[in-house]
Amino acid sequence: MKIYKTIFVILLTFMMLAACTSTKLADIYDEDSVINRAKEIVELINTYDFDTVNAQLRDDLQDQLTSAQLKEALEGKLANAGAFIEYQSSTAVGQKSKSTGEDYATVVLVGKYENSTIVYTITMDSNLDIVGLYAK
Repeated sequence: MKIYKTIFVILLTFMMLAACTSTKLADIYDEDSVINRAKEIVELINTYDFDTVNAQLRDDLQDQLTSAQLKEALEGKLANAGAFIEYQSSTAVGQKSKSTGEDYATVVLVGKYENSTIVYTITMDSNLDIVGLYAK
């Protein structure tokens, strides 16, 4: 349970940095590109490739959220969910950090699995590096 709290705090911190109002995507982002990028991350998660997911995180986050922590947080959820079937929906919104002025893109993907649904919230910076990852 401690690992879940740690991951939640890290993700919450970065979401608060980006905190802000959700709006349309900034001009630097293409909606299809950010949705496809988020789907790439979910595909890696679905194949339990947590090392590659970790490598997709922005450099300053890779030590804060390790492959082992990702595995611990997601492996059981994926096993219980069963095989991935399809994306039921996808949405992309923009956020602007009040402290740095940096624009972020946040994608929410609803994945349908054999036994349940998992909602992924994936936030990325202008380089499409992952700065936030949450699965519920």
